[in-house]
Amino acid sequence: MLNPGEIHVWRVRLNRGKASPPTVEEAACAARLATPVLRRRYLRAHAALRAILGSVTDAPLEFALHEKGKPYLTSAPEIRFNLAHSREMALVAVARDVEVGVDIERVRPLPEYPAIAQRYFPPGSPRLTSLRDFFRHWTRFEALLKAHGAGLYGAGATPAGVWTVTGIDTGPRFTAAVAVEGPPPDIRIHEFAN
Repeated sequence: MLNPGEIHVWRVRLNRGKASPPTVEEAACAARLATPVLRRRYLRAHAALRAILGSVTDAPLEFALHEKGKPYLTSAPEIRFNLAHSREMALVAVARDVEVGVDIERVRPLPEYPAIAQRYFPPGSPRLTSLRDFFRHWTRFEALLKAHGAGLYGAGATPAGVWTVTGIDTGPRFTAAVAVEGPPPDIRIHEFAN
């Protein structure tokens, strides 16, 4: 199912269906979250991630972390993936042999967005024209950093090399993007069915 040059992105609705039983690690992480809603969304997002990865590889789903915290599959390191969630929506991006990152944000009031952009966006970033524009740029920037494996550790810098960042349609209440190492990929969007 995963061919070189393809990026598969699943949209996951976190307010629908039931999640499969969590792993011990997922249950421990969820228990640290502040509310039942946050715990439920976290567990559904991670259950979807495991289901999606299980559909693209027969390898055991044993996770490990790279130096800056990006997870990978120890038995299938060629499968690259990333998970992001915001409120009731999650995205899972999966690729073969190429780094991938994804981000999603619910558009919401954020009066301090110009100061956030000034602090975190790299020098020379486009001038923001609106709150939605801020979130559109934020998701592109965050997806790139996640693909690179730096997360916000890399804020203020652009990763070396050739990277392609593409917006993902997630409806009017969200903005989202996927980033991949290399030239523009063939992006395939899927709806995750619980």
